[in-house]
Amino acid sequence: MRVAFVEDVLRFSIPLGITSIAACLRQAGHPVAVFVVDGKLARTLDRLGEFRPDAVAFSVLSGSHRSYAAIAAAVRARLDVPLIWGGPHATFFPELVREPFADAVCVGEGEEAMVALADAFDGALPTSVRNFHVKKAGVVHENPVAPRLRKLDDFPWPARDLYYSQFPLLYRHGIKHFLAHRGCPYQCTYCFNAGYNRIYREQAGDKKVMASRSPDSIVDEILWTRSRVPLRMAAFVDDVFTLDRRWTLAFAETYARRCRLPFSINARFDNVDGEVVAALSDAGLRLVYAGVEAGSERVRNRVMKRRMSESAMYDAAALYRKHGVKLITENVLGAPGETFSEALETLRVNQRIRPELANASIFTPYPKLEMTEYAIQKGYFDGNFDRLNDNYYHGSVLRFDDEADATRVVNLRCFFSLLSRRPGLEPLLAPLLELPPNAVFRWVGDLIDGHALERCLPYRMSPGDFVRTLRHFLTSYRTSSSLASTLEARHSVVGAS
Repeated sequence: MRVAFVEDVLRFSIPLGITSIAACLRQAGHPVAVFVVDGKLARTLDRLGEFRPDAVAFSVLSGSHRSYAAIAAAVRARLDVPLIWGGPHATFFPELVREPFADAVCVGEGEEAMVALADAFDGALPTSVRNFHVKKAGVVHENPVAPRLRKLDDFPWPARDLYYSQFPLLYRHGIKHFLAHRGCPYQCTYCFNAGYNRIYREQAGDKKVMASRSPDSIVDEILWTRSRVPLRMAAFVDDVFTLDRRWTLAFAETYARRCRLPFSINARFDNVDGEVVAALSDAGLRLVYAGVEAGSERVRNRVMKRRMSESAMYDAAALYRKHGVKLITENVLGAPGETFSEALETLRVNQRIRPELANASIFTPYPKLEMTEYAIQKGYFDGNFDRLNDNYYHGSVLRFDDEADATRVVNLRCFFSLLSRRPGLEPLLAPLLELPPNAVFRWVGDLIDGHALERCLPYRMSPGDFVRTLRHFLTSYRTSSSLASTLEARHSVVGAS
């Protein structure tokens, strides 16, 4: 089975979901290819035709589903092949299989499921593969999920070459992304993990939500990658890298002994201590992403269910500073019912932490999240997921108790990182927060954030690489798909309530 994966927009990181599934398919003898539209749909369709796929697959986030609907409709008009949808949006909306631009939907993890589907493909999609909802002759065949993968070391490393061979920027970029774990046990209401875990618990009796690779397997992959492409920093994109203290200390020992390449992680403020930070720093940890999310106790612990104290943030930030580890905080503005005053509390916490970059996004009510259900129940969101966009930096679809707060919050996002480091500028910028949101504010904010990100790197970019990376950051990473406003996307009802 020849499988073509189609991605809408080229982001900064190679999608590990697509490339992991592609690696498993390739290992099982199924040819694979990746096509990125990037606004050139006609050219992409021509290239797809040249590849002659047996199926075309999409991995879709809610918000981007409207653009993918337009892409899938165009593929359907050109090629008579099955269209397979996966990713978070498909997982939570498997009913989209009933749409004319979908023939199968993968719920949950896709590696073993896609291989099983491809192995059983005989010119038509099989209808009894677990994890798949398949439409055949107008009838939808729904199959439950299989238990999640456990032996992660047994799987081939992601097929990153599918991107490196096409995109020099991703090849040259010094940061490459890796995964050490799968799963997260926390119940944060703005995250998909709680709903994802519930699907597996109900359909497969799968209650174990966390799986980890061995430290040696991870180091093997990093060293293998470094021997083939430029690699100056390993970025671990696990939801929470430090969940298992014993594993984390074992990883630090192995990594320090075998690798010592600078690396970054995602971590909660409240699950690190002095020994863990010291060990990771000695191994090469140079940058941590950690979520403040909300400064207001009410929003953070009652609405978001973070279950995190403000003091834990300050204590962990002090540890990182002591050991020379830079810190980027993640913050969510515009939670349902949050006032502008509460958003300013988030800014105040960041001003006290003083991270290298306080990254802020606008809450997007993705489907099946507890916080989304809360927003619907309280009347802050109408439940129409086709209103979502794939960009969570430039606007909100929520209703605010004070509509002027919507303007203030969106503008605050633009200047958030600047004000976290330069609180003295607040009186000067405060009047700007009352103005209509605009492209100038967005560009200024994105430039400031991009400069701060570059300063967080443990190496210096060449002038040419810096310009190319900055251009991509501004024109692709924080922008929406050019297909989001097409006729097909506007008429899409995927996920609408």
